[in-house]
Amino acid sequence: MLELSAKIRSEEKKAKSLRREGSLPGIVYGYQTENLSIEMDPVEFTKIYYEAGESTLVKINLTDEEGKKVKKSPTVLIQDTQEDPISDEFTHVDFYQPNLKEKVEVQIPLYFVGDSPVVKSEDGTLVRNLSEVTIEALPESLIHDIEVDISVLETFDDVIKVADLKVPDGVEIIEEEDKVVALVSRPQDIEEELEEPLDEDLEGIEVIGEKEEDEEGSEEGEKEDDNEKKEE
Repeated sequence: MLELSAKIRSEEKKAKSLRREGSLPGIVYGYQTENLSIEMDPVEFTKIYYEAGESTLVKINLTDEEGKKVKKSPTVLIQDTQEDPISDEFTHVDFYQPNLKEKVEVQIPLYFVGDSPVVKSEDGTLVRNLSEVTIEALPESLIHDIEVDISVLETFDDVIKVADLKVPDGVEIIEEEDKVVALVSRPQDIEEELEEPLDEDLEGIEVIGEKEEDEEGSEEGEKEDDNEKKEE
């Protein structure tokens, strides 16, 4: 199990001041635990995050404000993160402690591997219809991702569906089995989409410039007629 070091944060310490000091603020909440404010090393957390994602348990090794080790270390999931819009650095983290005896639902990414023969030989285009799926499992059985081997796409008629995805025992995918995960499209399909003519009724389109000119011309004509009548 992945482990992360963190320190119990004093309520007097504000998030902004922590970030200025080089620490990353966070909070732990969930099953049989009171909300607990913590702080951690941002570099260490970033490394853990990219290994665990939001679907792998992480053990937090806590110390108190004086640096003494806390006996009870929560086992959590990374529930939510906030990032700086400019630097993309993490600014706050929410950790959720689940009930280890109850199943949870989480979204996990699909990891595409291999090479499709029809993409190479027939100049086909791989279409990834899904990038993640929802799974249900006990927290200790959660997985980080699901591998999708696209080498089985040997022809344009081959399709990978949710039912084809392989997961360990104890993990259930909560998606429709017939939902398409990936396929390969023919080159002409894309060309036809790009070359499809604009099918619109042009009769009802008003050409503003011409109308204005016509109106101006008719107004000038009316004025000339009026002048001629006056002269007569």
